[in-house]
Amino acid sequence: MNTTFEELLAPLNKYLEEQGTQIDKQTLSRKLFFADFVKKLIYAFVMNVPTLRQLTTELETNENCKILGLEQTPFSTLKDGFTRFPAKFFEKLYQHILKNSEWLRIEAFDELGIFHLVDGSIFPTLRSMDWAIYKKTKNAIRLHLSFELNRMLPVEFIGLKANSSERSFLLSIVKEGITYIADRGYFSFDLAARIESCKAFFILRIKNNLKIIRSLDLKISRSKGQTIPPCFKNLTDQLVQFESDKHAKIYRLIQFEVLQSQFKICTNRLDLTTLQIIILYAYRWQIELLFKFIKRTLKGIHLFNNTPNGVNIQFYILMITAILQLRLKQVATVISNNNQDISISDSLENVKNIEQIPTHFGYCPDLWIESLTTCLQDFWKIGCHWIRRLQNFICKPFDSNIIFNLGRS
Repeated sequence: MNTTFEELLAPLNKYLEEQGTQIDKQTLSRKLFFADFVKKLIYAFVMNVPTLRQLTTELETNENCKILGLEQTPFSTLKDGFTRFPAKFFEKLYQHILKNSEWLRIEAFDELGIFHLVDGSIFPTLRSMDWAIYKKTKNAIRLHLSFELNRMLPVEFIGLKANSSERSFLLSIVKEGITYIADRGYFSFDLAARIESCKAFFILRIKNNLKIIRSLDLKISRSKGQTIPPCFKNLTDQLVQFESDKHAKIYRLIQFEVLQSQFKICTNRLDLTTLQIIILYAYRWQIELLFKFIKRTLKGIHLFNNTPNGVNIQFYILMITAILQLRLKQVATVISNNNQDISISDSLENVKNIEQIPTHFGYCPDLWIESLTTCLQDFWKIGCHWIRRLQNFICKPFDSNIIFNLGRS
């Protein structure tokens, strides 16, 4: 029977078996092999080993590493891996796992299309990292990321210097038919026109000072039997043309107030209801939660290597670790539910429209946003207590007892 660690690694084994030896030959690696390097880094992030030197100590002294077949490796050899192996090999490994593993989907999103959340997050770096100059007093890198809402998975990302363009990243990943959701830092009229030219869609918050030269009021719309939550005030839905838009495009603009803040959401999705647009934009918070998970829970704020290639290797391993944990959580949860063929938690089984997702119906917007994700916790939440269980079970056989424990929220 596989150990829990072996079960965690199961989705990447085929790629490592088929491509590992070839990668070692291409990179002339004789002391540190690609497959071993990947497994040791994943172990480090699963077990919250904060630095490469401490990973060296773990491999040398921790009995768990011997049980799992993770052999002692000198610090210099591990460090060499971040320059010897190009990040593109880790990208291909990540895409292999995404493509060849089964992931739970949220049918209510699928009914409306494919949605990608886009955002970036700053990771502080050492002053010696000249390629990551950010401000006079500090250096930093920015992780640009696209997160698929339908499966709740990161799908594309790259680490660049902190002042790299967020809009350029979004434009580089635009694909036909996908709806991109982002905050106001991404919006420009050129970007909106470019997305449309690619036959894609957007739901973007815009700045409050953009002037409208033409507008047509639309009826506030929602599905039959649904009600707009009372926390949204002065809600309007319009077709508009902006004064500064040299492309002279007509877009849909939804405006509302929440507490003391005004929101203006611009979109080219005319088929969705007003409430659906608001809900989809509210789910943008999920990408912020992913950044928090990567930085705090997986301890990804500590860089193992300071080169551009090494930084991106670490980001790929962090994301690989995150989705492997998610897969293990989902597998254990499904098995724990008496081997039923289920695709989502009970509270969403009959939800065909995102407006039907049970939410807080009061005057507190924070509770409303929180309630949008309550029904997703069984299958998509990886909390610190779950991580602790995984760490404690890492060397034990993946039996029914461990499946039951990892199937709990």
